[in-house]
Amino acid sequence: MTHLLFIADVIGSPGRDVLRGLLPELKRRHDIHLTICNCENSAAGFGVTKDVARDLFSAGCDVLTGGNHLWDKKDAIEYIGDEPRLVRPANLPEGTPGQGWRVVKASNGVAVGVVNLLGRVFMKEAECPFRTSDAVLESLSRQTKVVFVDFHAETTAEKIALGWHLDGRVSAVIGTHTHVQTADDRILPNGTACLTDAGMTGGFDSVIGMDRSAALRRFLTLMPERLTPAGGDLRLNAVVVAVDETTGRATRIQRLQIPYTSGAETGTGSADVRTNEARTARLLTGAEPAEAARIEARIRTQVLLDAGVTPKLALVSVGDDPASQVYLKKKHEACAEAGIAVERVKFPAGTSTEDVVRRVQQLGEDPSVHGILVQLPLAAPANGDAVLEAIPPAKDVDGFHPENAGRMAVGLPCFIPATPFGVLRLLQHYEIPLKGRHAVVLGRSHIVGRPMATLLSAKGQDMTVTIGHSGSGPELQRLAREADLLVAAVGKRHMVTADWVKPGAVVVDVGIHREPPAPGSTKNRLTGDVDFEAVRHVASAITPVPGGVGPMTVAMVVLSTVIAAERQSAAVRV
Repeated sequence: MTHLLFIADVIGSPGRDVLRGLLPELKRRHDIHLTICNCENSAAGFGVTKDVARDLFSAGCDVLTGGNHLWDKKDAIEYIGDEPRLVRPANLPEGTPGQGWRVVKASNGVAVGVVNLLGRVFMKEAECPFRTSDAVLESLSRQTKVVFVDFHAETTAEKIALGWHLDGRVSAVIGTHTHVQTADDRILPNGTACLTDAGMTGGFDSVIGMDRSAALRRFLTLMPERLTPAGGDLRLNAVVVAVDETTGRATRIQRLQIPYTSGAETGTGSADVRTNEARTARLLTGAEPAEAARIEARIRTQVLLDAGVTPKLALVSVGDDPASQVYLKKKHEACAEAGIAVERVKFPAGTSTEDVVRRVQQLGEDPSVHGILVQLPLAAPANGDAVLEAIPPAKDVDGFHPENAGRMAVGLPCFIPATPFGVLRLLQHYEIPLKGRHAVVLGRSHIVGRPMATLLSAKGQDMTVTIGHSGSGPELQRLAREADLLVAAVGKRHMVTADWVKPGAVVVDVGIHREPPAPGSTKNRLTGDVDFEAVRHVASAITPVPGGVGPMTVAMVVLSTVIAAERQSAAVRV
């Protein structure tokens, strides 16, 4: 039996990193005799170069196939024409550099024909792939019975049609180009293995492998945007086909989608298959998920504006706390970007609780105001709890009113405090597994700790949650080390060190602390509750400070304000 491995479209340097990290163990575990890889997006997401191709060969690929982007790097044209292990689409005009099919010898001595074809539906003009395949097989059939076809095409219909056309005449027809792995793998009646798209190898926190923010701006504005390969959730998509070399018929086809994180132990199947390098945690930055939330807010705001409703947020503060002023400015700017009107209500330090409550009650009665946010802490003598209770629950976009806290506890619709809401969205964005795992939340405040624990244990997340706090005493470190997900929200700089973290855990740092400027700098430095440099070599993923949870908090305030406006508007159904 001959085992063929096909690696789906490799996207830029992230895809090549995945390939280098996973391929050796993958070949060993599946007893691979020949590895074929689609390389048409392997150089910065578009095309291939001589150096990139050599990198793929040195990583363990035996044959490279292409597609419509193969010549995007013009300096590769000569190389494509000269490299016998690189196969370009066979149905291109005469005179195109390179060859459309090759016969190569697998490690078990079996001759394998590798064919590359280009689809015609919604693609650049090419010769008929069906008739071209017939002509190619006239030559190949005299040299080998084992034939693999990479069909680079846009539509599922065209790909499956070629599979039926070639059923019994080739060993496998595997589709590429759309970068989304399909689940229609099968062996056709006459022995040809088929899959309409093998997917891609690279960053899955993306739009088909490319940076999500730029792609979204393209769709929203119709303006040109430079696309670059995405990092983030790295995965390898591949197909293993077992072929009886005496008949050329496939006996087995297996789809693979393997997450990759450098530094963890090797696994099999759908589990992580990784290198044995020193662990460096994956960075869970807030920029991309925050941008996605802001885009969602802008779209939903536009629906409201079209219906004659302008969402409005009242920002209330007492005193001139510098940190509060920074947060208020960021929230104001984010709301303005989304099309939300903002009313700043400022009280000087020394304002009584009664005066602040009276103004908040007026805002609550104002139908033009959809959300009210009180920036804590309030300068004395104003009482924050009393002011928060004066906000109507329907306008409490920060989710601090006791009614919203109660509704969240029993799983009813409510407003969720922005930071826990943001943490949950961040974890969902990076597809961090939650169900059935153990979360430990360090901190029990009503702003972060308690609502975070409630969210993680709620139906849909289904985590087992432990809350650790100052009253936990010496047990706190032991509890932290039991966590699959550790959320630090204690307000103590670098309290969580490497010996607090279970190897491979996901760590979310909610803390923020200002330190004096570094020598030669005038800017204050920001650090968290977690000793980042130490913990990043123990955890599998970690949020940085700054740049992690912070952007999510602001984005969730914006989104919650839009939701409040939707709920209060009779003109819009939600």
